[in-house]
Amino acid sequence: MSGMIYIPFNEWSKERIKAGVKTATSRYKKYGEAGDRFVVDGEIFELVEVVKIKLGIVAELHYKEEGAKSPEEFKKIWIDIHPKRGFRADDMVWFHRFRKVEVADFTNFINFTYKGGMNSG
Repeated sequence: MSGMIYIPFNEWSKERIKAGVKTATSRYKKYGEAGDRFVVDGEIFELVEVVKIKLGIVAELHYKEEGAKSPEEFKKIWIDIHPKRGFRADDMVWFHRFRKVEVADFTNFINFTYKGGMNSG
C-alpha cells in the first residue's frame, strides 16, 4: 500500500528537484517504498525505486540523478550535509529514485479511487 511520506530536502536539493535535474536522493535511512509519494514546495513526487547500494556507486554512477554535475560535486555536497561522518565510499545508503507526478496521474488516481474503481464489484 502506497502512501504519503515526508523526505526532508535542503535548498540546494529543492532547487534541483524543481528544475527537474534531481530525480534521486541517497540517505542512511530508508524513507519509503516504490509507490509512496511526497511533496516538495507544493509539487507531488513518487518513489519509483528504493534500493540499498554503496555510497561510492552513487557518486560514480548516479551523481547526475542526485542533481550534481560531477562525482566530485556530489561528494562535496555529501560532506557539507554530513560533516562529521564525511564521505565514505563503502557506506551503504538507501537510493530513492523518484518522478514528478503530473496532474493527469493524480486525477486518474482520484477518479479510480473515489468513483468506484476500488469498490466496484
